[in-house]
Amino acid sequence: MSVAIGDGGADRDARSRISDPKRLLLRAGLALTLASLLVVVVKMALAAWVALKYPYDLDYGEGIVWQQMRNILAGEGYAPLGIYPAIVYHYPPVYHLVTGALAWATGIDELFAGRLVSLLSTIASMALVGRLTWSAIPSEEDTVVRWLAAAIAATCLATIPTIVDWATLMRVDMLGCAWTMAGLVFAHRAVTRPKIVPLSALAFVLAVYTKQTNIAGPIASFVLLWCVRPRSALALLGWCLGLGLAALAVLTVESDGGFLRHVLSYNVNRIDWGRWRLLRQALLFHAVLIGLAGFAIAQAWRRLTQASHAGPWRSGLRDESRAALVLALAFLAVKTAMIPTILKSGSSANYLIEWSCGIVVFAGLAAVPVLRVARGGEAWPSPILIALLTIMLPIATWQVPMPEIDPSVLRTYDAQKAAMVDRIRAAEKPVVADDMVLLIRAGRPVEYEPAIAAELGHSGVYDEAGFIAKVRRGDFAFFLTRGNRSDPLFDERYNPRVADAIDAAYPRKERDGNLTFHLPAR
Repeated sequence: MSVAIGDGGADRDARSRISDPKRLLLRAGLALTLASLLVVVVKMALAAWVALKYPYDLDYGEGIVWQQMRNILAGEGYAPLGIYPAIVYHYPPVYHLVTGALAWATGIDELFAGRLVSLLSTIASMALVGRLTWSAIPSEEDTVVRWLAAAIAATCLATIPTIVDWATLMRVDMLGCAWTMAGLVFAHRAVTRPKIVPLSALAFVLAVYTKQTNIAGPIASFVLLWCVRPRSALALLGWCLGLGLAALAVLTVESDGGFLRHVLSYNVNRIDWGRWRLLRQALLFHAVLIGLAGFAIAQAWRRLTQASHAGPWRSGLRDESRAALVLALAFLAVKTAMIPTILKSGSSANYLIEWSCGIVVFAGLAAVPVLRVARGGEAWPSPILIALLTIMLPIATWQVPMPEIDPSVLRTYDAQKAAMVDRIRAAEKPVVADDMVLLIRAGRPVEYEPAIAAELGHSGVYDEAGFIAKVRRGDFAFFLTRGNRSDPLFDERYNPRVADAIDAAYPRKERDGNLTFHLPAR
């Protein structure tokens, strides 16, 4: 009888908690957050579907990446930099090889394949972020809370404009991000399964050979493993060095030494202090996520500090959730230290992609105490945390700008750009174009990339005087640029002396949409 009375009392308590207006309001706020995140993910997917089918460029860098892929597959990559052709290979070849293999295996358009690789890599990154978040939550926590926190972390990536943009582009960044996140997940598993270390090393080497700046993952993983299993840390270092140096040897031999020259020497750009504005704008879009992450980082630090007081540090990290916290903290710390690299000339918000992954892991962890209360817990977290998660985050999702790829607008561009392709195809001399996808669609190779030529010309690495001589001789049919002199993009891609030569040899200008034809005198 006493048991029955006890059970009835528990049921009444449960019903009381469920009917608590404050808790019901919290659940409604969380439902709004989850629904808003789901909507933004769907919007990203719809935008990506439109982008996949669009046959022309959505970003300046797509055309040069496409041409680099073609040259690498033809065995012509990382060739010496001439006056013309003048192609720089900004990145190692993993993305180009993966995209080329996909296009070859399926027979799909190469631009479509490149964008598909980025989209699939974005989805993989979201899943891996969710997995790392799940691992950082103690196993004693309610399973529903763990799943929801992981889902919040994963879907928060879709609230970051840079992620949404790069998910739809033929660019290397999202594949590199996916390799890095895979390496982190494998490194975490290696805490209890040392035999997984080679898989982690392979993922990190693939990340670095996708984009050479993807070094935060292996550094953070080495820190974690050194704290827990020094032998595993040394094994990770050995595997990374072995695989990395083997790949470097192959690429160096195949390119006659040109690989390092391109990915290192030609990538040392000037400092552009104006990029602070770009950084400030990007961080504004992260404001709510940074606020959420701040709560979780503080809580993680307290938890790790308490664990160190309770017993040996290394034995405490045998706990998988604590190990995941250390890994995530180390990764975010390294990526935060690398943020100033965005100040280099030619950089963009894509420099923050991996850092964003670290931020959203902690944003997901910040949701745990709120979700716990919604599930019936009694320890209410800070009202500020609740407001950030249930009010500010939904508002932030509604403000996420989607890529400007309105299908009706793109159909208008189709006809316009098809006419440009015909004009390029009919030209009797080479054409220099900011929209390099048009050149490839016209059956012409990209042989000059204006932005990097301007950067290297400024530093004296590229023979800009030789190119200017070719321009003044009229060796080109025409130039096709975005904007004109005094426009920021034009001035970034054409140094004053080159612009003077274009004005002198190609004085006639025709505006067509957002592009300008620079034509020779009649």
